[in-house]
Amino acid sequence: MEEKIPRNICRVGQPDHDRKVMIEEYVLSFLQELMKKEKEPQIIVFYGDGYEQDGIRYYFLKGAAAHRAVEDRLSKMDEYYFRTIGSQYFSCLKAIGWYYMDAAGAEPLTVLRDMKEQNFKGLGGYYIYFEKNEYMEEYMLQRQKSGIHFTKSKRKKENLHGAPVLLKKVVPPILAVQILNMISLCILIICCIIAVTTLNQYDKMQQLEETVTYLESSMEEQKNLPEE
Repeated sequence: MEEKIPRNICRVGQPDHDRKVMIEEYVLSFLQELMKKEKEPQIIVFYGDGYEQDGIRYYFLKGAAAHRAVEDRLSKMDEYYFRTIGSQYFSCLKAIGWYYMDAAGAEPLTVLRDMKEQNFKGLGGYYIYFEKNEYMEEYMLQRQKSGIHFTKSKRKKENLHGAPVLLKKVVPPILAVQILNMISLCILIICCIIAVTTLNQYDKMQQLEETVTYLESSMEEQKNLPEE
């Protein structure tokens, strides 16, 4: 399926002349965050499409999904999982490759070069492009509910002639809201503790005052007793 090359793109490295790999920004953000935060091995599957024109092969990476890896190959269970994810979030795309991540820290270009099912070995660079990607955003938000948070940052995008444009896309700060709620709850608990402590001290002061009053009365009575 032929597509128009996006007008605003950002070049990373030195892309090859005969193959152009285009990565949508949400996909790149997902990949970078995964490489930075995940401690366990992961299998990452990429969804997209592509075409060839005038001897140049164009690849568009529009979606990505991941889950914990049991081994460094796709098992039947892995295939079933990613087919389910594909039909749920990326039904108009196809799985075009996968990558086994055994440790955090890899660069996106390294991931592309080592991707299975595609021969990207020796790739010199790629392009980041920007578009409304509701399906990838929905998948990322679903992962947030499982405790994995992805934050989109400001990035520069430039067209093929190098003219820079600033793009602003931010995932809602759910974590910040949760932290504020926790702080409010802690303050409420502290206020309750202070109130209870104050009430207890007041009760003790009342008891002490009653005891002193009783002792004073007893002493007065003893003073007034007739001498034997």
